[in-house]
Order: sequence, then structure tokens, then C-alpha cells
Amino acid sequence: MAFARFALTLALTAAGATALPGAARAAPPDPRQMEAVTELTEWPFKVEYDIRRGGKVRVPLGVLSFDARPIRGLVAKVEVAGDLTFGRRFRNCWYTTKATSSIMWCEFGTAVLPPHKGLAITTPMVAARADARPERVRGISFRWQSKAWSDARGGLRPVTAFFAGKGRPVVRGTGSLLTLTSLTLPIADIRTNANFAPVNLTNEPPLTPSPTPTSSPSPTAGATAAATPSRSAAAGGGGAGLPVTGTPTAALATAGGALLALGLAGYAIARRRTRFTA
Repeated sequence: MAFARFALTLALTAAGATALPGAARAAPPDPRQMEAVTELTEWPFKVEYDIRRGGKVRVPLGVLSFDARPIRGLVAKVEVAGDLTFGRRFRNCWYTTKATSSIMWCEFGTAVLPPHKGLAITTPMVAARADARPERVRGISFRWQSKAWSDARGGLRPVTAFFAGKGRPVVRGTGSLLTLTSLTLPIADIRTNANFAPVNLTNEPPLTPSPTPTSSPSPTAGATAAATPSRSAAAGGGGAGLPVTGTPTAALATAGGALLALGLAGYAIARRRTRFTA
């Protein structure tokens, strides 16, 4: 399984490294030296990330500089296919599709990558569809370039448009800003600016949206304790973990009062018998 993943990485990395916009063939290659990196278990095998239906996954998509000078400004391409999609749309990214793939190109214009240091996208943004199937969940392809490379090709929108399928729209995100985290990940299995992070679909049930909270006043601490069953009661267990609610409490109070009355009556009868015997 691990060897198959490694072979898949080789194929996808090679495909990503050779796909360049038409304008790029006339433009100079990227002058900066960097490599795409992700987490490794033991070289050259990568960490495989789990995702559940309807959920997102956090996968560090890193870039490592082996340039002697700082790299000012970066762009990143992220691509998923099958039953993986993008769960968030960021305003510094352009989005498109091609066949069964979803593609995003993001710009980090103010980022500075120091020599021999790393940065990474760590925000969870890749999601699995609610009806995802294991055979349609493979992983995340990604590549890094300098902003100068993108600018030489007309900017990020034309670059994204090149990767779009015929007639597919190129749309800019309107959400929050996608940012980078300072993170130096291990050297990649192949020293290139493209890489692949494997993702597996788990058998856990699909995530469902959280219910919308109501605007009713919060209950007091006493009311919360009275209305909430214990963990063992919720699980169907018995014994000491029985829920305490309003109705059983009233019943216990009534029973206690009756027992107290019986006790007092018994005490009075006992005293009368004592006096009679005496």
C-alpha cells in the first residue's frame, strides 16, 4: 500500500511539474529555487490523512527554500479530484474545474520565504462530499511558484484559466484571507516544486450540520443539572447513573413525607403502650 502511494506520488508529481501555461513556454522559468513538502512518517513514505464524509481535513502543504536569497511573494496551486472538493473559498485565490478535478491558485504577495526555511498552508480547506466513496478519494496535489513567475505570465487569473477545462469559469473567492504558517517540513522524496499528500476516507458516519442555537434564555445551573441525564443513563446503563428530573424528585419528596408521618405515628403508639403497661 505504501509503495503504491509512493508510485502514485511519482506519477502525479511528474504530471504537475510538466503542466505549464502556454504563455509560460515563452516566459523564463521560475528563477527561485524551492520544493514542495509535506509530512513524512519515514523517508520516503508520507503521512496519510483521514477524512470523513462531509468533513474537512488539515493537511500541511509546505514549501521549502533552497535558494540563497529570500523569496518575496509566493503562489500555490492546489488540486483535488473525485469526491474531494474545496470546503472554503478564499479571497486571495482563484478557482476553476477540469474534468473531475477542482483547482485553486492562491497568491501570498507579502510572504517572505527565508533561505533554507519553510512555510505551509495549514488551514483545513479540503472537504469530502457527504456521499463520498473510498475509491474516489485519493489525495491533494500541490505546487509552489514565486509570485515573479506568476507575474511574468500575466498574473494569477490567466494562470488559473490555463488549467481550467474548456468553457469552465474562473472565479475569485470572496471569503477570508488564506494565510501561511511558518513551518519547516522534511525534505521531499523528490526535490521539485510539486508534490502529493495522500488522503483516505474513513468509515465514520457523515458529519451533519450543527443545529442552529435558539435565542431562549440560558437555564440556571440547577435547571441544567436537573434536566441533563447522566452518561450511563444516556447509554442505557443502570445502577447509580439514573437521571434526576423534576417529576421523580417530587415523587421522592411525597414518599419521604409519608414515611415521616408513619414514623411519627408509630412513635406515638409506642409511647402510649409504654404508659399503659406501666
